[in-house]
Amino acid sequence: MKILLLGFKKKNTDYETKRLIAELKKRGHEVTFVLWSGITFSFTKKGGVEIRQVNGRDLKYFDYIIPRSPLSLGKQKGENSTGVYLSHLYRHYLLIVDYINQHHKHVLNEKVARSMPFYDKLFQHYLLTKNELPVLTSLLYTGRQTPDSVYRRFKAPYIVKSIEGSRGKQVFLINDKSEIPKLLEQFGLGKLMVQRFIPIKEDFRIIVMGGKVIGGMRRIAAEGEFRTNFSLGGFTEGLTLSPRMQDLAKRAAKVFNAEFAGVDIVEHKGEYYILEVNLFPGFEGFESATRINVAEKLAAYIERKYLWSVEPRLKTLEKKKFFDALYAIEKQNFEDSLSPRAFREAVTKQQVMIVKKEGKPIAYLMHASQKNIREVSRLVVANKYIGQRIGRRMLKELVRIARSEGDESIEAAVPKAYLRRQQSFRRAGFKQVRVEEGLFGRKGDGIIFEYKITPTKKAGRPKTTSEA
Repeated sequence: MKILLLGFKKKNTDYETKRLIAELKKRGHEVTFVLWSGITFSFTKKGGVEIRQVNGRDLKYFDYIIPRSPLSLGKQKGENSTGVYLSHLYRHYLLIVDYINQHHKHVLNEKVARSMPFYDKLFQHYLLTKNELPVLTSLLYTGRQTPDSVYRRFKAPYIVKSIEGSRGKQVFLINDKSEIPKLLEQFGLGKLMVQRFIPIKEDFRIIVMGGKVIGGMRRIAAEGEFRTNFSLGGFTEGLTLSPRMQDLAKRAAKVFNAEFAGVDIVEHKGEYYILEVNLFPGFEGFESATRINVAEKLAAYIERKYLWSVEPRLKTLEKKKFFDALYAIEKQNFEDSLSPRAFREAVTKQQVMIVKKEGKPIAYLMHASQKNIREVSRLVVANKYIGQRIGRRMLKELVRIARSEGDESIEAAVPKAYLRRQQSFRRAGFKQVRVEEGLFGRKGDGIIFEYKITPTKKAGRPKTTSEA
């Protein structure tokens, strides 16, 4: 399958990107890496909406998209510099999700778009608290001169966070509230959250995938540092999670409809508090600390839930198991579909290849061989999945089967009006050999396609001296 990875750093410098590319390629997928800065949104009267690589492919070409965080920061000149905020790219992410879904493809964490019209720490705290999950006492004032009444719930020092920061950046330990106006000038009104400070040196990162906890780690702040982030030099180690921690992590991920999330939790005086839910989590420190192969698990999860797979040949019991689902696809595609009895007879007598998604058939191909010529009698894709190169993929698999079983050629008839199906055959290497008038009755003429099987060359025995 064709998978697109969107990121900020070149693939040879970003740990998570390198790991995902390696695991996906290991499983046979074609992976393309593109920078977020290399995407173009275009809107025209004739072409409509297009989202594509600069001078490259339309994103709908890909079967699945994995975005690395569209919330990271650009170039920074120092700890107290705002750098170039890129949190606005979450808007781009929302548009990409909608665009790709319209073409029946998918994006990692796409259901988050239903929960979060925008992404920042303020909205996160709003949703977590609304859903009765424990968070540290936090406040955000939208004005310039923060009134003293805002701080009555706190005692110095304070934690002050930019609501747009990530990876521990733009988080400050403030000893006196008089320092906060300077930060307001730096980050902008309504963009700073003041939070209760807890004097601890560790917190916990728990990764949730597909509604299940895959593991957790303890993060310990580096000497002289109050933040625990691995990217800031924090020490990490594996962690045995309590049932309470697992429950909080799963509930927090569910609040955002996140299928892949890093949930940060802190413990203070026997109580747990959720610090943040990272919807595009890094996992370098996590893999190192836990020895859990996050990239492999994520690749397997994506395959299982989103990517279709080819089942080359159904066994007799599988034909019975999938009969109703296959016939539903048949009826969906043909006004003059076969009767259930005729369809069952065809399925029983012929070889059947199916394409499955989430364990259910979404396409099938029926074929049989006679006198070394393999004939395709049915190639049908469920309407929802037309345009995803499924027919082409099945035909290429059929060529492999025909070659392995000693066939000399493959033949198939396609109604002249079925232009998309003809394209599938041509792109799979089939040649049009003739037109048969009235072959399909009301559907009109038929185009006959053929694929000539090239015999596999076998090495002959070496010649002896006397034969030379």
